[in-house]
Amino acid sequence: MIQSLIRAINVLEALKEPEKSFSLAELSEALELPPSTIHRILQTFCSKNYVTRDERTHLYQLGPALISLGMAATHHVKLQNAAPPILRKLSAMTGEDTFLVILAGFKGLVLEKVEGPNNLKVIEKFGYEVDLHCGAIRKSLLAYQPDSFIRDFIEHGLSRHADNTITNPSTLMEDLKKIRREGIAVSCGEYIRDAMGVGAPVFSRNGSVVASMGLIAPISRVDSKRIELLKRDVKQCSQELSYDLGYAENTADRYGKF
Repeated sequence: MIQSLIRAINVLEALKEPEKSFSLAELSEALELPPSTIHRILQTFCSKNYVTRDERTHLYQLGPALISLGMAATHHVKLQNAAPPILRKLSAMTGEDTFLVILAGFKGLVLEKVEGPNNLKVIEKFGYEVDLHCGAIRKSLLAYQPDSFIRDFIEHGLSRHADNTITNPSTLMEDLKKIRREGIAVSCGEYIRDAMGVGAPVFSRNGSVVASMGLIAPISRVDSKRIELLKRDVKQCSQELSYDLGYAENTADRYGKF
């Protein structure tokens, strides 16, 4: 463990007592650390608004920046609680492995996975992080990010992972426009050569896209007719999860137009 980080966390833990502010001396005594160490930690937290200091009393308390962190954590907990039964439902409807993906920098992180009954499957594990321009589930997450994020992502570089990976910025932008317009994404051999995917965004109460969900299957098991059925099922289940998170359709139009 990183001891300096543990000490910093202990300072935040000490400050969480309701309706109380602390002096430097009180924190030093409570945590059995030198005042100079406590002071450096507090200065760092104050610079990011995780801790605030009353200039009149010189007392410290938790800052407003922690509120947004707490709200984000609460939201992810709710997402993880709501998603598994709907992923299981989608897997039962389609017979395929289903996934929930969230944003992790410029990558999509597999947060939840439910395996379908078929023995022939595409291996994509829980905890995987993959570039956002590869595959339907991740692209349906990328398509609904702010335009500035998408531009930065493209400038970061579009790595090739398989023969059908989109590496041309203009082609990717057109694909993202289509996904945003239709509310569904389909991919074929973009990350794994013999795999196809279907993905759709998951909206939160305020209309922002907090995740994407969908399925991955071997290309050999899917024809054009079945793709339409899979698109219908994925869209239905992603809407169900969005509604469970408090989403209402009149909050959705919050994105730029590329």
